[in-house]
Amino acid sequence: MERQVTQLKFTLSNMGLNEYQASALAHLIHLGETKATNLSKASGVPNARIYGVLDELSQKGLLIVRPGRPALYSPLTPEEIADALVSASRYEIRQQLTVIEDYRAGFEDVASQLFMKAGTGEVRTGLIRIVSVGHVSMDETRKMYRTAEKTLIISTRAMAYIEQVKEDLEEAVRKNVDIKVMMREPGSLSDDDAAKQKVNLTALKEVLGESAQIKYSPEVEIRGCIMDHEIGGRALFLVEEEGVPFFLREAAVTAHPGVVKALGSMLILKWKFDSE
Repeated sequence: MERQVTQLKFTLSNMGLNEYQASALAHLIHLGETKATNLSKASGVPNARIYGVLDELSQKGLLIVRPGRPALYSPLTPEEIADALVSASRYEIRQQLTVIEDYRAGFEDVASQLFMKAGTGEVRTGLIRIVSVGHVSMDETRKMYRTAEKTLIISTRAMAYIEQVKEDLEEAVRKNVDIKVMMREPGSLSDDDAAKQKVNLTALKEVLGESAQIKYSPEVEIRGCIMDHEIGGRALFLVEEEGVPFFLREAAVTAHPGVVKALGSMLILKWKFDSE
């Protein structure tokens, strides 16, 4: 039983409680309703700290206090404790995001004055930044769709992520962005993938409407998107690696004007001469 209590204490620590809080709650779950002095002896939380720890757990909504002399403490059900910890974590994350957003403008203002090439007043632009394929690359993709001003070139196998980017593409359409989409030629796909592509293509056409510019290419060597390549812009790309799971792939993001323009020019040539 002691091994299970120790495991529970470790789990509660990983769920956001400090050492004393996790030890007190783990032993309270094991003991059931008990006095603070008994819980102090069982959990190893010093007697001088146990009341403060129990008060902290009570404020987090993780236990029940029955007033009296002495007061008695009992745990909530495991499901209620888990729900309370999840809610507390969400609240803390929202608070942290609020603080970061409040400081963001000031940080960017001061940091931009320091982020210069020595003595030239010229902002350094990194060549590329590697990101994981998944949530991070999707966030970057959506941002590019949403903030494009002039052009947006999309190179994709089957536009499998259309539902995730629909609102961002609609924003680009509202701004009259010139959107070009190159997809893999259906005949080069398996029957199952071709069927999925057809469904995604229908959804894509609904988003783009009359402004739809969509072509097929027998090969999609580079997948990703390039925005505003003639006026600076940004690009996100990854090479086509069939059979390799997405979680093992990496994508590259760049805002380097030369790289973005070169990639954009390359895809425009492919659009003109290697797609139909």
